[in-house]
Amino acid sequence: MTRRRGPLIWLSTAFLANAVAALAAALILSAGNAVDAETLKTLALSAGLTIGLSPLLLFAVWKLFDLRVLRGLGELAVEVRAIAHGERPAIDASRYGDLMPLPDALNILAGRLTDARSQVDDKVEAATAKTEEHASRLAAILHEIHQGILVCNLKHQVVLYNQQALNVLHVAGQVGLGRSVFGMLSRDPVMHTFDMLIHRPGGARSAPFLAGTSDAKTLLQGRMSLIQARGEVTGYVLTFDDVTEQVNALARRESLLRELIDGVRAPLARLRLALPGEEVVLREAGSITTALSKASLGYRSAQKGWWPMSDIHSSDLIDFTLHRLRDEGLIVTMVGLPVWLHGDSHTLSLLLEALMRRIQADTGTSRFDAGAGREGDKVWLEIIWNGVPVLDETIEAWLAAPVSPMLGSMAVRDVLQHHGSDAPLQTTLEGFTWLRLPMLPGRDAEQQQRAVVQTESLSARPQFFDFDLLQQDAEHTAELGLTPLRAITYVVFDTETTGLHPDAGDQIVSIAGVRIVNGRILTGESFNRIVNPGRPIPVESIKFHGITDEMVEDKPPLCVVLPQFKAFCADAVLVGHNVAFDLKFLRMKERDCGVTFDNPALDTMLLSSYVDDSTRNQTLDAIADRYGIHATDRHTALGDSLSTAAVLLRLIDALEARGLRTFDDAVKTLNITQQLQQRQAAFSGNGDQAGISF
Repeated sequence: MTRRRGPLIWLSTAFLANAVAALAAALILSAGNAVDAETLKTLALSAGLTIGLSPLLLFAVWKLFDLRVLRGLGELAVEVRAIAHGERPAIDASRYGDLMPLPDALNILAGRLTDARSQVDDKVEAATAKTEEHASRLAAILHEIHQGILVCNLKHQVVLYNQQALNVLHVAGQVGLGRSVFGMLSRDPVMHTFDMLIHRPGGARSAPFLAGTSDAKTLLQGRMSLIQARGEVTGYVLTFDDVTEQVNALARRESLLRELIDGVRAPLARLRLALPGEEVVLREAGSITTALSKASLGYRSAQKGWWPMSDIHSSDLIDFTLHRLRDEGLIVTMVGLPVWLHGDSHTLSLLLEALMRRIQADTGTSRFDAGAGREGDKVWLEIIWNGVPVLDETIEAWLAAPVSPMLGSMAVRDVLQHHGSDAPLQTTLEGFTWLRLPMLPGRDAEQQQRAVVQTESLSARPQFFDFDLLQQDAEHTAELGLTPLRAITYVVFDTETTGLHPDAGDQIVSIAGVRIVNGRILTGESFNRIVNPGRPIPVESIKFHGITDEMVEDKPPLCVVLPQFKAFCADAVLVGHNVAFDLKFLRMKERDCGVTFDNPALDTMLLSSYVDDSTRNQTLDAIADRYGIHATDRHTALGDSLSTAAVLLRLIDALEARGLRTFDDAVKTLNITQQLQQRQAAFSGNGDQAGISF
């Protein structure tokens, strides 16, 4: 309760001051000789009366003020609070005669408050009616949709569902608002699809998925779509059907078809041998064989059309698999260049997992390399291990084994056939065995390639030479001198920048690298950072690498990222395409960032100039095309690093074919090529102190 403060203290102070003043005047006068004693007595008496009557006068004034003003204000405050919190009518101004202007003003405010309340109530009522109408329509629509629908937030809690979801999931009490979706669906496929959508390049916001219920009794096929509000993901929608019987029926049909084909082929072969001269028999046997093959291909095509598939980046697929297997003691290293596949990422992940477990059980190995490859329009996944090949009968047993309890009775062979794959191919080289699984290429591969070509039509980075940057310090290269090129640890890196002129203030906006160890591109051991350059990014550069000012706004500056990159590189040999350009940007920031890049360096552009004739096109795309390397994610720092890494391995093959096998040989090659480039630059008159551009 607020304590009321009146003017009593101020009135008391005023009266006391008057009394003191009177007494003081009397004392001053008594000290002089200008007045007589009678006058002084009169003054003293007046002062005494003033002091004596002051409290009475003060009390009278205070009571009058309290009665006429303060009590009225208190009652007025009560009425105002009642108006603010209730439906009290207007204030009766006649009750507050001394405060007359104030009640009138408060009545005006009260009237406006009442009008505002009425308007708000009308709008709330209208909005509520509209919301209820929309809710009724939504409920009717959801009821008529023959697919189960679950809407979840980022905590994977159900915020909306329809009746069909209850029917499909065959549950009554487990579905409820606020409950975890993982109480109904198996966690791995849902999280896998969610992570793929969140991190997938290109901004895809929906993808098909295949998942089992948490009790592993029902198999669901559906689609996940992200929900966005103001550019932020706030949740996702799952739509699904029960395909348990459909999958089991397909598996039974596949088994029957396989038995039919295998059962007919042998008698047909025997008929041909028994009646070699009967043209009719041979012709009819060939017709039957053709019909069976056509039926088999048609059936497999139908299976592929039904399966919930989308484009997958192989690195995402393998990364998900290796993290799952790491907890079980299996060590999987991602190698090679990533490619785009078309398939069901979760099912393929389970397939890789099942095959690696089978290989471990039959060979005893617990270390694998996993990667992907592309040649023309053919793509594949591959599993590599140190050991001898296995028997064909063993591979057949692997193909017949079930993939996972999540997929019911579906065997490895069934999953491969759903993805358009024939039997795995097994090869061996230098004590290692490759199990290659043919896959479907990404359906957007041609579109992605067109995007690369379109990007190439932009103003490309010029060839930039600063020969001092590639001078190798004998102290740092002495230990490497006789080391075989394949035995060296490399970090192949690339940068994206605000422009092409480091001396004019252009800065790095992205830096990435990938490690090569023992001739293997360790795709999983990569470095990839976006950097805040501290200056606007020109439109011309954004067209080239796609990094905008908004993308770098909350990213760290180079002096935070550069020491991290140095730690990633350690003492590895740095490799780049036109590496002098990238080294220039790094070394100009060494002092500011407190790091030193004194690593030995190799330039794939100069090596290619030596190997393939310096007069040929030496852009990264041209070299990759010559060596049959399928580049993905071009003009991103990581994508270009991976492409350059693949080019380096091809160039090492070419150097070894010419008898150049050690790091000293490669450095001599660079020196020869540099001298040639210097002479060409001097002859053409294009050289300058900072570098040479062509």
